[in-house]
Amino acid sequence: MSEIIRNSASTVATVSGNTNTFPSNTVSINYESSSGLTLTKTASPTTYNAGDIINYTVTITNSGSNYLNGVRIIDNLGGGNLAYVVGSGRLTAGSTTYAVTPIATNPLTFTLQQLAVGSTMTLTYKAQVIFNLPSSVTTITNNVQGIGYTASGTVNGFTFATIQKKTANFDITKSASVTDVVPNQLFDYVITLTNNTDTTSSITSITDDLPDNFTLTSVKLKIGSGSTTTLSLSDYALNAGNVLTIPSSTGPTITVPTNSTTIVTLTGYLS
Repeated sequence: MSEIIRNSASTVATVSGNTNTFPSNTVSINYESSSGLTLTKTASPTTYNAGDIINYTVTITNSGSNYLNGVRIIDNLGGGNLAYVVGSGRLTAGSTTYAVTPIATNPLTFTLQQLAVGSTMTLTYKAQVIFNLPSSVTTITNNVQGIGYTASGTVNGFTFATIQKKTANFDITKSASVTDVVPNQLFDYVITLTNNTDTTSSITSITDDLPDNFTLTSVKLKIGSGSTTTLSLSDYALNAGNVLTIPSSTGPTITVPTNSTTIVTLTGYLS
């Protein structure tokens, strides 16, 4: 069984003398409580302007107990905000990589080869952010469905990738180190604060409404080119509803240096 876990963060920051609340994008991961067809998806880069080309990687694993006679991958291309780059599809199975052509582009659909139990193959392709993207669109999430065909039926898997519009001054983005997890599997949520101004930005707070079933095991902080430090329990607050606030009233001072980033890494697991 697969459950979609969605999560986002926000920060209160003073940028160029003005204090505002900045929301992040929403991260979606699949919580797999039973095995079947497992998909993970990544996007590079994770920020965009209209017309930019994004590289997508979909990793496909037969995590069930049945041989798959074929696999179909269906990508909704962000509800029409992305366009497939013709000729960009590639499939890697074992040590072999070859070109693959979609059977449809709306939605983008690939029909792929067989997949043995426990085996993995990787599909890569490019998509371009449409030039006439509405100004109101600040994030693009494209959903992927995988269908594995067994001798007696089908198994399904789902995954997502989210990219965020580039901003001129200050930005907060959130990502996860995985797109699929199983119970008690450690993974990271990563919050990246980006300061594109010529003055240091000060951070009043970073807030993350963590999933109810997420257990936080560590919080790490990296300011600019400095070293990564692990925060103590007194440096942050975890309140009712699993709401994380960094820093606590006695926590460290957080800044984002000029033309640099500050990164917060939250490690934990779902149960």
